Amino acid sequence: MSLTTESSAVRLAPLPPADTLLSLRTGKIRPLGGVNIRTAINKRARQGKWEVTPVGLLGDEQQFIRHGGPEKALHQYCAGHYDVWNAELPGREDLFKIGGFGENLSAMNMSETNVCIGDIFRVGPEVLIQVSGPRQPCYKLNHRFQHKKISAMTQSSGRTGWYYRVLQTGFIEQGDAMELVERINPTWPLSRVQKYLYHEKDSIEIFQELVSLPALSEEMVGIFQDRIDHGTEDMSGRLEGDRVPVVWRPYKLANKTDLTPRIKSFIFEAQEKNEDSEFGQFPFVRIQFGPNGTISRAYSVVSGTTSRFELGIARDDNSRGGSIYLHDNLNVGDIIKVAPGHNVVTTQNEKVHGIVSKHIFIIGGIGVTAFLGEIEKLSRESVEVEVHYAVRSRKDAAYLSRLPLDKTTIYAKDQGQRLILSQVIPEHTDDEGRRPAVYCCGPTSLMNACRDLATDIGYPKVNVHFEEFGDTTTGTGEPFEVEIKSTGQTLQVPREKSLLQVLSDAGFEIESSCLVGNCGTCMVDYYEGEVDHKGVALDEEQKKGSMLSCVSRGKGKIVV
Repeated sequence: MSLTTESSAVRLAPLPPADTLLSLRTGKIRPLGGVNIRTAINKRARQGKWEVTPVGLLGDEQQFIRHGGPEKALHQYCAGHYDVWNAELPGREDLFKIGGFGENLSAMNMSETNVCIGDIFRVGPEVLIQVSGPRQPCYKLNHRFQHKKISAMTQSSGRTGWYYRVLQTGFIEQGDAMELVERINPTWPLSRVQKYLYHEKDSIEIFQELVSLPALSEEMVGIFQDRIDHGTEDMSGRLEGDRVPVVWRPYKLANKTDLTPRIKSFIFEAQEKNEDSEFGQFPFVRIQFGPNGTISRAYSVVSGTTSRFELGIARDDNSRGGSIYLHDNLNVGDIIKVAPGHNVVTTQNEKVHGIVSKHIFIIGGIGVTAFLGEIEKLSRESVEVEVHYAVRSRKDAAYLSRLPLDKTTIYAKDQGQRLILSQVIPEHTDDEGRRPAVYCCGPTSLMNACRDLATDIGYPKVNVHFEEFGDTTTGTGEPFEVEIKSTGQTLQVPREKSLLQVLSDAGFEIESSCLVGNCGTCMVDYYEGEVDHKGVALDEEQKKGSMLSCVSRGKGKIVV
């Protein structure tokens, strides 16, 4: 739709009826009942006069920094929406009530259809606030309301609530009048912004108007500008997990080189101008390639920045075909899509750095790519490092020139050399009561053996770090039992099937995509039991209550 045609259909938004502040609420960060998630969504009603500061109500907290700040100082939700929710999803009346969405302010008559971007309201005799943008719901709503799709339903329905910036501070209290004093964008109610934010996501001419819309928050302007520059972002991360929405960007294969008979180096260059930034610790990327971009895999970054980086990829003839396609069919000049992994700067290593006796890296085959950067960093800092590198043969040992050869032991299978973990990981502390930090990446058998040994000798979890990626997982393994909480059914997951397959066979509609633990589409919540997590789509917090049904497995019995 062109700008001219769209504008001809635009109507002035209705003015909101006179309204009253029904509830005033603040909250502290605390665990959300029943799940291992910290949030300030459970806010308590406040009586009497309460101070409004430039960043919101005095004493109010936000767990996630992007949920607060001057442009999100206050969150308001239409109290009338709760009746609609209760009609659509009966049985949750104790949840769908004022305060349920974590709002600071509640009123009955103001809604997304009659409140516009830039509207200025007076609350009580002192405070002036201005509408900055709609709320973008995140996955914590799913846990809050005990329904997996609430965040998506909130977004699609438009019943999200909205944010204010504070123009004039002061005190407010329950019962204060809420009066519209100025409207600067009469054709831009929140519902119209949501239309282009969530539904008509390729309207470039409208986005060009929105990036110049007075009083629209910088975050919203950034989203629409990014769409103009790069296309639509992936919202699944926000709706399904507390992580930055995934943005896939085009990269060209600039160089492809044989490193060993089985391993090739792939160097990719960004095709869009974007800020050249360093990767975090233990970096990896997710890539989409193949016919129509149907193959998705995750690989460690060997070196480089977000503008140009190197991957080392081993050909696996027994894989699902990803490495074979890259080795045989991806040519210099070809374009793939790339998204950063959950690269974090602060990890277990930094927590134990300085209080460990040394750093031991246990590597099998292509697993060397996961730790090259960290080994080099520690070596530059003159930290004691040991590298134990198991390979089929010495000619299969890639990246040897980047390892500290005087600290590296090669175990070549064709020469009868075997990596014995019990001889590498010390059972006891040193004279100062310290243990080494242990890092492991390689075949599943090596990873499991390392985990088992660390558990048997009582190794602190903070001293052990594993890297694993979805390209080598299939979702098969030891059989287990799964109970479906919503129906009471109990299903058996045999050795040769994934949880996703069993749930689908039983008639449950579980969305899926990559089938190797990279995308997160098949994520399900689990309530009881122990899970052997595989794949890379979930961060550590998400793993406490969710699992990837395509590759992760329960131990014994779990409840989902």
